[in-house]
Amino acid sequence: MEQDTEGKYQLSQVPSLDALRTIDLEQDYHAILVDMRQDRDDSLQSIHYISQQQNKVALIALCRDHAQLQRYKEVIHHLDDYILADHLVDGELPTRITHAIRRRLKEQELLHEQTRLQSLLDNIPDAIFFKDRESRFTKVNKRMQTVYGKAHPSLLGKTDFDLFSEEHAQAAYNDEQQIIRDGQPIVGKLEKETFEDGHFNWVNTTKVPLKDEQGRIIGTMGISRDITELKKAQDTLAHERSLLKTIIEHALAGIFVKDLAGHYLVVNQRHVKYLGAQAEPEVIGKTLYDFFEQSEATRISATDQKIMQSGQSIENLIDYRQRPDGSELWLLTSKVPLRDELGRCIGLVGISLDMTEQKLAERNLKKAIKTLEETKLQLIEAEKLKTVGRLAAGVAHEVKNPLNVVALGAEYLEGQIEGPEEMLEVIQDMRHAIQKANHVIFELLDYSSPHKVAMELGNINEIISQVLALMRHNFNESCITVHEDLSGKIEPVKLDASKMEQVFINLFLNAISVMKKGGSLTVRTRAEQIKSAGDNVSSKLTECFRIGDTVILVEVLDTGSGLNKEAIQKAFDPFYSTKTTGEGTGLGLSVTRSIIEMHHGVMTLQNRTDTQGACVRIWLPASS
Repeated sequence: MEQDTEGKYQLSQVPSLDALRTIDLEQDYHAILVDMRQDRDDSLQSIHYISQQQNKVALIALCRDHAQLQRYKEVIHHLDDYILADHLVDGELPTRITHAIRRRLKEQELLHEQTRLQSLLDNIPDAIFFKDRESRFTKVNKRMQTVYGKAHPSLLGKTDFDLFSEEHAQAAYNDEQQIIRDGQPIVGKLEKETFEDGHFNWVNTTKVPLKDEQGRIIGTMGISRDITELKKAQDTLAHERSLLKTIIEHALAGIFVKDLAGHYLVVNQRHVKYLGAQAEPEVIGKTLYDFFEQSEATRISATDQKIMQSGQSIENLIDYRQRPDGSELWLLTSKVPLRDELGRCIGLVGISLDMTEQKLAERNLKKAIKTLEETKLQLIEAEKLKTVGRLAAGVAHEVKNPLNVVALGAEYLEGQIEGPEEMLEVIQDMRHAIQKANHVIFELLDYSSPHKVAMELGNINEIISQVLALMRHNFNESCITVHEDLSGKIEPVKLDASKMEQVFINLFLNAISVMKKGGSLTVRTRAEQIKSAGDNVSSKLTECFRIGDTVILVEVLDTGSGLNKEAIQKAFDPFYSTKTTGEGTGLGLSVTRSIIEMHHGVMTLQNRTDTQGACVRIWLPASS
């Protein structure tokens, strides 16, 4: 039967079962009316054939009466409807056909739903179960039966107490009874299923109330997913995360992670301190520009960008920084690119070891080594000077006595001989040579023998003025202009006046000797306070004075040709002289410095920086 556009049915007759088998029933018909009043066998075969097709075509049987219908009771359950010809009312047939078609469509839809549901239950990897109000299993899927029914051919009628240890079974029973009482589901509960043999599973379980057509709770139903491997992986990951966090937090180096824009993602407390912050929240999400000056942050960021762009790591980079408080920070840093699971660079990871103490110790060690080297040279030089002093004293004593004999002989001959004139001139030359030799001997003895000074309070300006007045004739002959810049605000100094006069006489004579064509001599004095220890912790200035001491500074400046490097280094060495042979012994500056040192002072010689010439500086302790 086919339905037309007006809702009426068109009937077509199929003469036999063989003809019926050639027809696409679902494509061409809405219902099939089997006339069961004819051949019983054909009717039964037709009904069995049509029911096996399980299509949407409604199956209706036409019988004479109830008696005939009873003869076909074994196939009645395959029918969507049956019609008794003896009781058929006019106009009833289309209505019955329509109802049969609707019933067939609903049953077919219900069958499909049941099939899909059963397919879901049979193939889902989760365990699904239904329980009554006593928490007995009323239905389970294949997964549930396979996993939990190993010791039971069927789980129906069983409870959790038959499958699990009492600890887990009791907890599950309590949950289900609570659901039955209040109707509230339990969603995504993590459960540890323990078994009698000791092994266990971890499952994620959801349980909801099971209701009938009237909405009454008749039990529970639930679904459990085995997450044992996931739980193990989570526990392993949590352990590794805890271990990594412990390592990061207690590492003896600063550890950090940055994104592509330079924002901090992870930092440990040690790196927080490197940045001058107090706690991790102050750093996360910020960049170097929040902690360093623009130029410093740009320099470090440029290195980070180079690593992330090239993908090349750096190791053991010595990085110097200055903290906001001005203190130094030396870091030994290694940085590597941070990559995602696809190998793309998404940031960088770095580790920085604080080596500030090592660097400062290295710097101090270098200073100490330099000091030791200089001290070594000074000791060697001092030993040389002692040796030279002893040699000079020995030579002076050995030469002095014979020279006295020669002097007495020359004096005797001069008194005995009246002529000729040439003989007298020879004797005079001998006496002048003896005097010159005696002068050298006295200088040797003055250098080599222990000095004794008579220290009294005196005014250094007065001694300088006296010596300048005494040597006025020398300056005039050499066309040298003298400039006095003597401060009137200086304190008295404990000194030996005669020895100090010898100092300035030597210095002024040296200045005259280097200005053969005239020049200018400047003498300055002033009081000042020591403010630093100098460039070298072992320098004479550091040895003699302390920071805060008041000293009297004397400067003697000439406009000569100055000194070369060798002359500056050896100027105070005994017997070293830039003068030609016969013009000096090379002991003047050595004796002068010795006298200054006896006064607990310091003497230096260097070239002038404002103009050509040399500058001698003398520091003497003020009496206070």
